Amino acid sequence: MKMKGQFAEDAKHRRAELEHTVSLTHGQRYVLRELGVLFKTAEDEELKAQINVRSTRLSDAIKREINLLRKNSVTGGDLVKELGKIYLQHNMRDAIDRQRLESHGRLVPQIICSEALV
Repeated sequence: MKMKGQFAEDAKHRRAELEHTVSLTHGQRYVLRELGVLFKTAEDEELKAQINVRSTRLSDAIKREINLLRKNSVTGGDLVKELGKIYLQHNMRDAIDRQRLESHGRLVPQIICSEALV
């Protein structure tokens, strides 16, 4: 079951990457890269859950703040804290909920079997 959970987590990440890789800014790519490193090394499940929040379309103001994080080379736990502040400041939960409702009707193929599960 642990392998299945990890597989589902990886599939979720890849799906999110495919949806958002086309039009990412330098700052967004920086944040994704740094969060990926932090996610792989983190042992705290709560921190992993924070990192794993689904991304959404970003306003220009949010993109500017993310670019500042990149310019200041913010990494690790400090990056997670700053992103949390941006998330709250710009009320991104509502935007994510709206996006979830819009995409709920779209069918997304899912892999339900893997050789690792055999």
